Amino acid sequence: MAVETASSKPPLRTLALIAAEADRRRAVVLAALCLLTVVSTFLSILIGPANVDISDILGGVTATLGLSDKTTPGEAIVSAIRLPRTVLTLSVGLALGISGAALQGLFRNPLVDPQLIGVSAGGALGAATWIVFGASLPAIPLLLSSVMTAVMAFIGSLAAMAAVYTIGTRRGRVNVATMLLAGIAVNALAASGLGLMLFLSDDFQLRAITFWTLGSVGGASWAKIMPALAVMIVLPLWLVRECEALNLFGIGEDEARHLGCDTAKLKRRMVVLPAIITAAAVSVSGIIGFIGLVAPHLVRLLAGSDNRIVLPGSALLGASLLLIADIVARTVAAPAELPLGVVTSLIGAPFFIWLLSRQRAWLA
Repeated sequence: MAVETASSKPPLRTLALIAAEADRRRAVVLAALCLLTVVSTFLSILIGPANVDISDILGGVTATLGLSDKTTPGEAIVSAIRLPRTVLTLSVGLALGISGAALQGLFRNPLVDPQLIGVSAGGALGAATWIVFGASLPAIPLLLSSVMTAVMAFIGSLAAMAAVYTIGTRRGRVNVATMLLAGIAVNALAASGLGLMLFLSDDFQLRAITFWTLGSVGGASWAKIMPALAVMIVLPLWLVRECEALNLFGIGEDEARHLGCDTAKLKRRMVVLPAIITAAAVSVSGIIGFIGLVAPHLVRLLAGSDNRIVLPGSALLGASLLLIADIVARTVAAPAELPLGVVTSLIGAPFFIWLLSRQRAWLA
C-alpha cells in the first residue's frame, strides 16, 4: 500500500497562507479602485471651462441636497451642471463595467461586452426612430418631448434584448452560444434599421442621430437622468449578489449544477439584468464603447478571475475610466467638446487589438 508523504500535497498552513495573500491582494486592489473613483469624481466636478474651487463644490453639493438656499455663481455651476453630469458619467461607467464583467462571466468569453448582445444597437435604432418620426406626431407636453429620445432608446434596447433572449431560449433553457450568435444577428438587423433612419432623416435629424450615436453626457439634468440612475445604481447591487454562483458557473455548467447552483435561473438573470442596466445607460448617454470590455480585463490582470472582486472592481474601474474620458473630452479641444464615445474608442480600440493578438491561438 502506498504511503502518502508530506510532500505529496501542500500543507494546510501553506494553502491558508496562499488564500490569505490572495484575499489581501483583492482587498488592496478594491481599496485602490475605490480611491481612484473618489479622486476621478472630485476632478470631474472641479475641472471644466469655468473655474470653481473646493468651497464652490461643497456649496454646490449642499445646494443640491436642499441644505442651503443662496448660492454663488460657482456653486450654481456645480449644482446645476457639474454635479448631475458627474453623477451620470459615474453611473454609466459603473453600469457598463459591471454589465461587461457579468456577461463575460456568463459566456466565459473575454471578448464579450454589452454591445455584443444587441442592446446598444437596439437603443440607437429606438432613439433614431423617435428623432425622425417624433416631430410628425401630434403635439405632446414639452416635458415629455424632452425625454422621449431616452425613453425610445430604452424601449429599443429592451426589444433587442427580448429578441436575443427569445432566440437563445429553447424549452425554458438558455443556450449561451446561440444567444451570442443571436446578438450578432440582432446587431446587424438594428444597424440596417439605423441606416434606414439615416436615409430618411433631414439635415437636422441626421446631425441629431449622429451626435447621439457618438455618445455624450452633456446637458445632463436631474429631471432627465433620475429614472435611469435608479436602474443603474440598484440593479448592479443585485448582480454583485450573484458573484458566488457565477464563480461556480465558471467551472462548468454541469459542475455548477451538481454543486447546487440553479444554472437555468442564473443564466436568465445574467442576461436580463446586464441588458436592462445597459439599456438604462444607453438611453441617457448614447453608445459608449469599450468600457464594458476594458474594465473587466484590467481588473482580472490586477486581482485574478474571482467574480467577488471582478464584478465590483469592474464597476469601480468602469466609472473611473469614463470619468477620466469625460474630463479629456471636455478639455482637450476646449471650448469645443469631443463626443465621449470617440474618446473611449480611442482608448479601448488599441486595448482590443492587443487582446485579439493574445487570443490568436484561441481564435484559430
